[in-house]
Amino acid sequence: MRAPLRPPGWRLPAGIVHAGNRCAGCDSKSCRAIEMKLWFGLRPRDVLTLMLSLAFLTLASVPHTVALRYVLLLLMLSLGLPALRTLDKRLYPPLFALGLFLTYAILQAYFLSGWLERSWSEIQSQLLVGALWCVAGMLLFSRRLPLSILEAVILSGVALSTAELGHAIYQHWLTGSWPYMETFTTETKLELTFYLNAVLAFLATALCFGGAWRQRWLLRPSVLLLCIGLLVQVSLFAGARNGMIGMVYLSLSMLIVYLLFSKHKLSGPKVLLTGLSVILVVGGVAGYSYKKDPRNQVFVVSAKAGWNYTESQAWLRRGPLPKRTDGVQVDGSAYERIAWIHSGLDLIIERPLGYGFSRDAFSRALTEVGYPNGVGHSHSGFIDWGISLGVPGIFLWLCVAVVFIHFGCRAFVQENEILGLVLILLTTGYLGRMLIESVNKDHMLQLFLFMAGALMAEICTRSVQRAASPVQKIDE
Repeated sequence: MRAPLRPPGWRLPAGIVHAGNRCAGCDSKSCRAIEMKLWFGLRPRDVLTLMLSLAFLTLASVPHTVALRYVLLLLMLSLGLPALRTLDKRLYPPLFALGLFLTYAILQAYFLSGWLERSWSEIQSQLLVGALWCVAGMLLFSRRLPLSILEAVILSGVALSTAELGHAIYQHWLTGSWPYMETFTTETKLELTFYLNAVLAFLATALCFGGAWRQRWLLRPSVLLLCIGLLVQVSLFAGARNGMIGMVYLSLSMLIVYLLFSKHKLSGPKVLLTGLSVILVVGGVAGYSYKKDPRNQVFVVSAKAGWNYTESQAWLRRGPLPKRTDGVQVDGSAYERIAWIHSGLDLIIERPLGYGFSRDAFSRALTEVGYPNGVGHSHSGFIDWGISLGVPGIFLWLCVAVVFIHFGCRAFVQENEILGLVLILLTTGYLGRMLIESVNKDHMLQLFLFMAGALMAEICTRSVQRAASPVQKIDE
Protein backbone atom coordinates (compact mmCIF):
# COMPACT_ATOMS: atom_id res chain seq x y z
CA MET A 1 0.00 0.00 0.00
CA ARG A 2 1.25 3.47 -0.78
CA ALA A 3 1.86 5.97 1.97
CA PRO A 4 -0.50 8.92 2.44
CA LEU A 5 0.36 12.25 0.87
CA ARG A 6 1.58 13.98 3.99
CA PRO A 7 4.38 16.54 4.33
CA PRO A 8 7.86 15.17 5.15
CA GLY A 9 8.16 15.16 8.92
CA TRP A 10 4.39 15.39 9.26
CA ARG A 11 2.96 15.19 12.75
CA LEU A 12 -0.60 14.50 13.75
CA PRO A 13 -2.62 17.52 14.86
CA ALA A 14 -3.23 17.94 18.56
CA GLY A 15 -5.93 15.68 19.92
CA ILE A 16 -5.53 12.95 17.27
CA VAL A 17 -4.02 9.65 18.31
CA HIS A 18 -1.59 7.92 15.95
CA ALA A 19 -2.57 4.35 15.14
CA GLY A 20 0.96 2.95 15.42
CA ASN A 21 3.07 1.63 12.58
CA ARG A 22 -0.04 0.30 10.78
CA CYS A 23 -1.02 3.89 10.02
CA ALA A 24 2.31 4.79 8.41
CA GLY A 25 1.53 3.13 5.09
CA CYS A 26 -2.25 3.23 4.97
CA ASP A 27 -4.43 5.01 2.46
CA SER A 28 -7.65 5.09 4.43
CA LYS A 29 -10.27 7.79 4.23
CA SER A 30 -9.72 8.62 7.91
CA CYS A 31 -6.03 9.34 7.37
CA ARG A 32 -6.79 11.40 4.30
CA ALA A 33 -9.35 13.38 6.29
CA ILE A 34 -6.74 14.08 8.94
CA GLU A 35 -4.30 15.28 6.30
CA MET A 36 -6.91 17.54 4.71
CA LYS A 37 -7.58 19.01 8.14
CA LEU A 38 -3.86 19.67 8.56
CA TRP A 39 -3.48 21.35 5.17
CA PHE A 40 -6.65 23.44 5.26
CA GLY A 41 -6.08 24.34 8.90
CA LEU A 42 -3.01 26.42 8.09
CA ARG A 43 -2.40 29.44 10.24
CA PRO A 44 -2.24 32.82 8.49
CA ARG A 45 1.40 33.07 9.51
CA ASP A 46 2.20 29.84 7.63
CA VAL A 47 0.38 31.03 4.52
CA LEU A 48 2.18 34.39 4.60
CA THR A 49 5.55 32.71 5.11
CA LEU A 50 5.05 30.49 2.08
CA MET A 51 3.75 33.35 -0.07
CA LEU A 52 6.69 35.60 0.77
CA SER A 53 9.22 32.83 0.18
CA LEU A 54 7.72 31.87 -3.17
CA ALA A 55 7.49 35.52 -4.22
CA PHE A 56 11.16 36.15 -3.47
CA LEU A 57 12.42 32.94 -5.06
CA THR A 58 10.36 33.49 -8.21
CA LEU A 59 10.74 37.24 -8.69
CA ALA A 60 14.27 37.92 -7.40
CA SER A 61 15.80 37.28 -10.84
CA VAL A 62 13.21 39.39 -12.68
CA PRO A 63 14.48 42.88 -13.62
CA HIS A 64 13.38 46.00 -11.74
CA THR A 65 12.39 44.20 -8.53
CA VAL A 66 15.01 45.74 -6.20
CA ALA A 67 12.45 47.71 -4.17
CA LEU A 68 10.20 44.64 -4.00
CA ARG A 69 13.06 42.55 -2.61
CA TYR A 70 13.66 45.08 0.17
CA VAL A 71 9.96 45.02 1.08
CA LEU A 72 9.95 41.22 1.10
CA LEU A 73 13.08 41.15 3.27
CA LEU A 74 11.53 43.52 5.80
CA LEU A 75 8.34 41.46 5.95
CA MET A 76 10.23 38.19 6.29
CA LEU A 77 12.43 39.44 9.10
CA SER A 78 9.41 40.82 10.93
CA LEU A 79 7.53 37.56 10.47
CA GLY A 80 10.47 35.45 11.63
CA LEU A 81 11.48 37.59 14.58
CA PRO A 82 9.74 35.39 17.21
CA ALA A 83 11.89 32.44 16.05
CA LEU A 84 15.03 34.18 17.37
CA ARG A 85 14.23 33.02 20.90
CA THR A 86 14.23 29.34 19.93
CA LEU A 87 16.85 29.37 17.17
CA ASP A 88 18.69 26.05 17.06
CA LYS A 89 22.25 26.30 18.38
CA ARG A 90 23.53 24.35 15.39
CA LEU A 91 22.84 27.45 13.31
CA TYR A 92 25.29 29.53 15.35
CA PRO A 93 28.50 28.41 13.53
CA PRO A 94 27.20 29.41 10.05
CA LEU A 95 26.02 32.73 11.43
CA PHE A 96 29.34 33.27 13.20
CA ALA A 97 31.32 32.51 10.03
CA LEU A 98 29.14 34.86 7.99
CA GLY A 99 29.43 37.55 10.68
CA LEU A 100 33.21 37.19 10.76
CA PHE A 101 33.39 37.63 7.00
CA LEU A 102 31.18 40.72 7.19
CA THR A 103 33.21 42.18 10.07
CA TYR A 104 36.44 41.78 8.15
CA ALA A 105 34.91 43.50 5.11
CA ILE A 106 33.91 46.48 7.27
CA LEU A 107 37.33 46.75 8.91
CA GLN A 108 39.13 46.35 5.58
CA ALA A 109 37.02 49.09 4.06
CA TYR A 110 37.75 51.46 6.95
CA PHE A 111 41.51 50.94 7.04
CA LEU A 112 42.50 49.96 3.49
CA SER A 113 39.86 51.01 0.98
CA GLY A 114 40.88 53.49 -1.67
CA TRP A 115 37.23 54.54 -2.02
CA LEU A 116 35.84 54.46 1.51
CA GLU A 117 32.43 56.01 0.85
CA ARG A 118 31.79 53.67 -2.06
CA SER A 119 32.87 50.66 0.01
CA TRP A 120 30.55 51.54 2.88
CA SER A 121 27.60 51.84 0.50
CA GLU A 122 28.44 48.60 -1.31
CA ILE A 123 28.96 46.61 1.90
CA GLN A 124 25.55 47.67 3.13
CA SER A 125 23.70 46.95 -0.12
CA GLN A 126 25.56 43.73 -0.97
CA LEU A 127 27.09 41.92 2.00
CA LEU A 128 24.87 43.15 4.82
CA VAL A 129 21.66 42.64 2.87
CA GLY A 130 22.90 39.23 1.73
CA ALA A 131 23.58 38.22 5.34
CA LEU A 132 20.08 39.39 6.31
CA TRP A 133 18.60 37.17 3.60
CA CYS A 134 20.44 34.23 5.14
CA VAL A 135 19.01 35.14 8.55
CA ALA A 136 15.54 35.49 7.03
CA GLY A 137 15.78 32.01 5.54
CA MET A 138 16.83 30.58 8.88
CA LEU A 139 14.06 32.31 10.81
CA LEU A 140 11.25 31.42 8.44
CA PHE A 141 12.14 27.75 8.10
CA SER A 142 13.04 27.20 11.76
CA ARG A 143 9.54 25.87 12.26
CA ARG A 144 7.67 23.12 10.46
CA LEU A 145 5.82 24.35 7.38
CA PRO A 146 3.53 22.32 5.12
CA LEU A 147 5.75 23.28 2.17
CA SER A 148 9.46 22.49 2.38
CA ILE A 149 12.16 24.77 1.01
CA LEU A 150 12.78 21.88 -1.41
CA GLU A 151 9.32 22.27 -2.90
CA ALA A 152 9.34 26.06 -2.76
CA VAL A 153 12.53 26.29 -4.82
CA ILE A 154 11.29 23.73 -7.35
CA LEU A 155 7.97 25.54 -7.76
CA SER A 156 9.70 28.87 -8.35
CA GLY A 157 12.11 27.36 -10.88
CA VAL A 158 9.27 25.67 -12.76
CA ALA A 159 7.33 28.95 -12.81
CA LEU A 160 10.26 30.85 -14.34
CA SER A 161 10.97 28.07 -16.84
CA THR A 162 7.33 27.82 -17.87
CA ALA A 163 7.27 31.56 -18.57
CA GLU A 164 10.49 31.24 -20.60
CA LEU A 165 9.18 28.28 -22.57
CA GLY A 166 5.85 29.98 -23.21
CA HIS A 167 7.66 33.03 -24.58
CA ALA A 168 9.89 30.81 -26.73
CA ILE A 169 6.83 29.08 -28.22
CA TYR A 170 5.25 32.47 -28.89
CA GLN A 171 8.43 33.68 -30.60
CA HIS A 172 8.54 30.53 -32.71
CA TRP A 173 4.93 31.07 -33.72
CA LEU A 174 5.69 34.66 -34.75
CA THR A 175 9.06 34.22 -36.45
CA GLY A 176 9.32 30.53 -37.24
CA SER A 177 12.58 30.14 -35.30
CA TRP A 178 13.36 29.30 -31.69
CA PRO A 179 15.09 31.96 -29.58
CA TYR A 180 18.74 31.36 -28.72
CA MET A 181 20.88 33.24 -26.20
CA GLU A 182 17.82 35.30 -25.31
CA THR A 183 15.86 35.45 -22.07
CA PHE A 184 12.42 36.76 -21.23
CA THR A 185 12.15 36.65 -17.44
CA THR A 186 15.69 37.81 -16.59
CA GLU A 187 17.96 40.56 -17.84
CA THR A 188 20.75 38.20 -18.94
CA LYS A 189 21.21 34.49 -19.60
CA LEU A 190 23.68 34.35 -16.68
CA GLU A 191 20.98 35.18 -14.16
CA LEU A 192 18.54 32.66 -15.60
CA THR A 193 20.96 29.73 -15.86
CA PHE A 194 22.44 30.52 -12.44
CA TYR A 195 19.09 30.00 -10.75
CA LEU A 196 18.03 27.09 -12.95
CA ASN A 197 21.27 25.26 -12.10
CA ALA A 198 20.49 25.74 -8.41
CA VAL A 199 16.94 24.42 -8.89
CA LEU A 200 18.32 21.41 -10.78
CA ALA A 201 20.36 20.52 -7.68
CA PHE A 202 17.11 20.36 -5.70
CA LEU A 203 15.39 18.34 -8.42
CA ALA A 204 18.23 15.85 -8.88
CA THR A 205 18.52 15.21 -5.15
CA ALA A 206 14.78 14.65 -4.78
CA LEU A 207 14.81 12.29 -7.77
CA CYS A 208 17.73 10.16 -6.56
CA PHE A 209 17.16 10.18 -2.78
CA GLY A 210 13.51 11.23 -2.40
CA GLY A 211 12.35 8.33 -0.25
CA ALA A 212 9.22 9.31 1.64
CA TRP A 213 9.29 12.72 -0.03
CA ARG A 214 8.06 11.03 -3.20
CA GLN A 215 4.60 10.75 -1.66
CA ARG A 216 4.18 14.44 -2.41
CA TRP A 217 2.74 14.98 -5.89
CA LEU A 218 5.44 17.50 -6.83
CA LEU A 219 8.22 15.12 -5.80
CA ARG A 220 7.02 12.01 -7.60
CA PRO A 221 9.69 10.70 -10.01
CA SER A 222 7.54 11.26 -13.11
CA VAL A 223 6.87 14.89 -12.15
CA LEU A 224 10.53 15.48 -11.25
CA LEU A 225 11.67 14.13 -14.61
CA LEU A 226 9.25 16.45 -16.41
CA CYS A 227 10.54 19.39 -14.39
CA ILE A 228 14.17 18.48 -15.13
CA GLY A 229 13.38 18.20 -18.84
CA LEU A 230 11.70 21.61 -18.78
CA LEU A 231 14.64 23.30 -17.03
CA VAL A 232 17.23 21.65 -19.29
CA GLN A 233 15.35 22.73 -22.42
CA VAL A 234 15.08 26.32 -21.20
CA SER A 235 18.80 26.29 -20.32
CA LEU A 236 19.61 25.13 -23.87
CA PHE A 237 17.55 28.01 -25.27
CA ALA A 238 19.54 30.41 -23.07
CA GLY A 239 22.78 29.09 -24.55
CA ALA A 240 25.06 29.96 -21.61
CA ARG A 241 28.29 27.97 -21.80
CA ASN A 242 28.96 28.31 -18.09
CA GLY A 243 25.44 27.19 -17.32
CA MET A 244 26.09 24.02 -19.29
CA ILE A 245 29.34 23.48 -17.37
CA GLY A 246 27.33 23.73 -14.15
CA MET A 247 24.82 21.16 -15.40
CA VAL A 248 27.60 18.72 -16.33
CA TYR A 249 29.22 19.15 -12.90
CA LEU A 250 25.89 18.58 -11.16
CA SER A 251 25.12 15.46 -13.21
CA LEU A 252 28.48 13.83 -12.61
CA SER A 253 28.49 14.78 -8.91
CA MET A 254 25.02 13.32 -8.43
CA LEU A 255 26.02 10.16 -10.31
CA ILE A 256 29.00 9.61 -8.02
CA VAL A 257 27.01 10.27 -4.85
CA TYR A 258 24.14 8.07 -6.00
CA LEU A 259 26.40 5.15 -6.82
CA LEU A 260 28.28 5.49 -3.53
CA PHE A 261 25.22 5.64 -1.32
CA SER A 262 23.01 3.26 -3.28
CA LYS A 263 25.55 0.56 -4.08
CA HIS A 264 23.95 -1.82 -1.58
CA LYS A 265 20.67 -1.56 -3.53
CA LEU A 266 22.16 -1.94 -7.01
CA SER A 267 23.75 -4.97 -8.64
CA GLY A 268 26.85 -4.70 -10.81
CA PRO A 269 24.95 -4.52 -14.12
CA LYS A 270 22.58 -1.89 -12.74
CA VAL A 271 25.49 0.26 -11.55
CA LEU A 272 27.09 0.02 -14.99
CA LEU A 273 23.82 0.74 -16.79
CA THR A 274 23.03 3.72 -14.56
CA GLY A 275 26.48 5.22 -15.02
CA LEU A 276 26.48 4.76 -18.79
CA SER A 277 22.96 6.17 -19.13
CA VAL A 278 23.81 9.34 -17.23
CA ILE A 279 27.09 9.81 -19.08
CA LEU A 280 25.40 9.33 -22.47
CA VAL A 281 22.59 11.76 -21.69
CA VAL A 282 24.92 14.38 -20.24
CA GLY A 283 27.37 13.90 -23.09
CA GLY A 284 24.61 14.28 -25.65
CA VAL A 285 23.29 17.48 -24.12
CA ALA A 286 26.80 18.90 -23.71
CA GLY A 287 27.71 17.92 -27.27
CA TYR A 288 24.61 19.61 -28.65
CA SER A 289 25.38 22.76 -26.68
CA TYR A 290 29.00 22.73 -27.85
CA LYS A 291 28.09 22.45 -31.52
CA LYS A 292 25.26 24.96 -31.24
CA ASP A 293 27.57 27.73 -29.97
CA PRO A 294 30.09 28.73 -32.68
CA ARG A 295 32.30 30.42 -30.07
CA ASN A 296 33.43 27.04 -28.81
CA GLN A 297 35.27 26.28 -32.05
CA VAL A 298 37.82 29.05 -31.40
CA PHE A 299 37.93 28.94 -27.61
CA VAL A 300 41.51 27.67 -27.22
CA VAL A 301 43.16 30.25 -29.49
CA SER A 302 40.99 33.03 -27.97
CA ALA A 303 41.89 31.98 -24.42
CA LYS A 304 45.59 31.90 -25.33
CA ALA A 305 45.37 35.45 -26.68
CA GLY A 306 43.58 36.54 -23.52
CA TRP A 307 46.23 35.05 -21.25
CA ASN A 308 48.83 37.19 -23.05
CA TYR A 309 46.74 40.27 -22.31
CA THR A 310 49.63 42.76 -22.35
CA GLU A 311 49.99 42.38 -26.12
CA SER A 312 46.77 44.28 -26.81
CA GLN A 313 44.45 46.94 -25.41
CA ALA A 314 41.31 45.04 -26.33
CA TRP A 315 40.92 43.58 -22.83
CA LEU A 316 40.53 47.15 -21.56
CA ARG A 317 37.89 47.70 -24.24
CA ARG A 318 40.04 50.41 -25.74
CA GLY A 319 41.07 48.70 -28.96
CA PRO A 320 40.21 46.02 -31.53
CA LEU A 321 40.31 42.35 -30.69
CA PRO A 322 43.46 40.40 -31.63
CA LYS A 323 43.34 38.34 -34.83
CA ARG A 324 44.00 34.67 -35.35
CA THR A 325 46.52 33.39 -37.86
CA ASP A 326 43.78 33.26 -40.52
CA GLY A 327 43.09 36.98 -40.05
CA VAL A 328 39.76 36.53 -38.23
CA GLN A 329 39.26 38.11 -34.81
CA VAL A 330 39.28 35.89 -31.73
CA ASP A 331 36.10 35.25 -29.72
CA GLY A 332 35.63 38.33 -27.56
CA SER A 333 33.97 36.53 -24.66
CA ALA A 334 36.71 33.94 -24.13
CA TYR A 335 39.48 36.48 -24.78
CA GLU A 336 38.17 39.02 -22.28
CA ARG A 337 37.39 36.56 -19.53
CA ILE A 338 40.85 34.97 -19.59
CA ALA A 339 42.53 38.36 -19.87
CA TRP A 340 40.56 39.71 -16.91
CA ILE A 341 41.34 36.66 -14.78
CA HIS A 342 45.08 36.94 -15.51
CA SER A 343 45.21 40.70 -14.97
CA GLY A 344 43.07 40.30 -11.85
CA LEU A 345 45.52 37.78 -10.43
CA ASP A 346 48.33 40.27 -11.10
CA LEU A 347 46.40 42.96 -9.22
CA ILE A 348 45.84 40.64 -6.24
CA ILE A 349 49.55 39.76 -6.13
CA GLU A 350 50.42 43.43 -6.21
CA ARG A 351 48.12 44.24 -3.27
CA PRO A 352 47.11 41.05 -1.42
CA LEU A 353 45.12 42.89 1.26
CA GLY A 354 42.73 44.34 -1.32
CA TYR A 355 41.91 47.70 -2.85
CA GLY A 356 38.49 48.28 -1.28
CA PHE A 357 35.10 46.64 -1.59
CA SER A 358 32.97 47.48 -4.62
CA ARG A 359 31.20 45.64 -7.39
CA ASP A 360 33.40 47.53 -9.88
CA ALA A 361 36.60 47.15 -7.84
CA PHE A 362 38.30 45.51 -10.83
CA SER A 363 37.76 48.57 -13.01
CA ARG A 364 38.73 50.97 -10.22
CA ALA A 365 41.90 49.03 -9.39
CA LEU A 366 42.97 48.97 -13.05
CA THR A 367 42.51 52.73 -13.26
CA GLU A 368 44.47 53.20 -10.04
CA VAL A 369 47.48 51.27 -11.37
CA GLY A 370 47.50 53.12 -14.69
CA TYR A 371 45.10 51.23 -16.97
CA PRO A 372 42.17 53.48 -17.96
CA ASN A 373 39.43 51.16 -19.11
CA GLY A 374 35.82 50.58 -20.04
CA VAL A 375 35.50 47.40 -17.97
CA GLY A 376 32.95 46.83 -15.22
CA HIS A 377 33.83 43.62 -13.37
CA SER A 378 36.14 40.69 -14.05
CA HIS A 379 33.43 38.06 -14.71
CA SER A 380 34.95 36.00 -11.88
CA GLY A 381 33.57 36.31 -8.38
CA PHE A 382 36.82 35.18 -6.79
CA ILE A 383 38.83 37.75 -8.76
CA ASP A 384 36.35 40.50 -7.89
CA TRP A 385 36.44 39.74 -4.18
CA GLY A 386 40.18 39.07 -4.25
CA ILE A 387 40.71 42.59 -5.58
CA SER A 388 38.07 44.06 -3.25
CA LEU A 389 38.80 42.24 0.01
CA GLY A 390 42.19 40.70 -0.62
CA VAL A 391 43.40 37.20 0.13
CA PRO A 392 42.04 37.27 3.74
CA GLY A 393 38.58 38.08 2.39
CA ILE A 394 38.67 35.12 0.00
CA PHE A 395 39.88 32.88 2.83
CA LEU A 396 37.04 33.95 5.12
CA TRP A 397 34.45 33.46 2.38
CA LEU A 398 35.80 29.96 1.78
CA CYS A 399 35.48 29.38 5.52
CA VAL A 400 31.79 30.31 5.26
CA ALA A 401 31.38 27.84 2.40
CA VAL A 402 33.22 25.09 4.31
CA VAL A 403 30.91 25.59 7.30
CA PHE A 404 27.89 25.25 5.00
CA ILE A 405 29.31 22.14 3.34
CA HIS A 406 30.22 20.53 6.68
CA PHE A 407 26.71 21.25 7.93
CA GLY A 408 25.27 19.50 4.89
CA CYS A 409 27.70 16.56 5.06
CA ARG A 410 26.89 15.88 8.68
CA ALA A 411 23.15 15.94 8.01
CA PHE A 412 23.33 13.74 4.92
CA VAL A 413 25.85 11.17 6.12
CA GLN A 414 24.86 10.89 9.79
CA GLU A 415 21.11 11.48 9.58
CA ASN A 416 20.33 10.44 5.99
CA GLU A 417 18.84 13.91 5.46
CA ILE A 418 18.59 14.72 1.75
CA LEU A 419 18.43 18.46 2.42
CA GLY A 420 22.04 18.12 3.55
CA LEU A 421 23.02 16.86 0.11
CA VAL A 422 21.13 19.74 -1.49
CA LEU A 423 23.12 22.15 0.67
CA ILE A 424 26.40 20.53 -0.40
CA LEU A 425 25.53 20.69 -4.10
CA LEU A 426 24.19 24.24 -3.81
CA THR A 427 27.32 25.53 -2.07
CA THR A 428 29.89 23.73 -4.22
CA GLY A 429 27.99 24.70 -7.35
CA TYR A 430 27.97 28.33 -6.23
CA LEU A 431 31.72 28.27 -5.59
CA GLY A 432 32.31 26.68 -8.98
CA ARG A 433 30.21 29.32 -10.73
CA MET A 434 32.11 32.03 -8.84
CA LEU A 435 35.29 30.93 -10.59
CA ILE A 436 33.96 31.88 -14.01
CA GLU A 437 31.10 34.30 -13.31
CA SER A 438 30.48 37.26 -11.02
CA VAL A 439 27.53 35.66 -9.25
CA ASN A 440 28.53 36.97 -5.81
CA LYS A 441 26.48 40.13 -6.00
CA ASP A 442 22.93 41.48 -6.05
CA HIS A 443 20.04 39.02 -6.13
CA MET A 444 22.27 36.04 -7.00
CA LEU A 445 24.13 36.35 -3.70
CA GLN A 446 20.84 36.93 -1.91
CA LEU A 447 19.22 33.86 -3.44
CA PHE A 448 22.15 31.65 -2.52
CA LEU A 449 22.30 32.81 1.09
CA PHE A 450 18.52 32.63 1.53
CA MET A 451 18.36 29.07 0.20
CA ALA A 452 21.39 28.02 2.27
CA GLY A 453 19.92 29.55 5.43
CA ALA A 454 16.53 27.96 4.83
CA LEU A 455 18.08 24.55 4.16
CA MET A 456 20.13 24.63 7.36
CA ALA A 457 17.16 25.73 9.43
CA GLU A 458 14.86 23.06 8.01
CA ILE A 459 17.53 20.41 8.56
CA CYS A 460 17.61 21.37 12.25
CA THR A 461 13.81 21.43 12.48
CA ARG A 462 13.47 17.99 10.94
CA SER A 463 16.24 16.63 13.14
CA VAL A 464 14.50 17.84 16.29
CA GLN A 465 11.18 16.40 15.16
CA ARG A 466 12.82 13.11 14.23
CA ALA A 467 14.20 12.81 17.75
CA ALA A 468 10.87 13.76 19.31
CA SER A 469 8.80 11.37 17.14
CA PRO A 470 10.87 8.22 16.61
CA VAL A 471 7.80 6.18 15.69
CA GLN A 472 7.24 8.28 12.61
CA LYS A 473 9.85 7.69 9.90
CA ILE A 474 10.24 10.92 8.00
CA ASP A 475 13.42 10.17 6.08
CA GLU A 476 12.97 6.69 4.63
